[in-house]
Amino acid sequence: MGALATAVVAGELRKVAVYLDEGTDTALEAIRYAGTTRRPRLDVSKSAVVRLALERLLAQLSHEEVVAAIAARPTDSQASGRKRR
Repeated sequence: MGALATAVVAGELRKVAVYLDEGTDTALEAIRYAGTTRRPRLDVSKSAVVRLALERLLAQLSHEEVVAAIAARPTDSQASGRKRR
């Protein structure tokens, strides 16, 4: 297992900010809802889903491959970046 999986098993969780688009956030809500409607009921947090996704991503791709995949995505030239307060 990678370092992320080891941290999760050891319980060493840290609070971080993750920015999601509306579609991704809606999908996370749907997953949470699915957990509450199953028997036995399971409280599925957004954080748990993100940890699972990252664990699987890192099991499939190296750090360099993740960077290359992000670099290959088209960028929005109209985006102004993070808004200042």
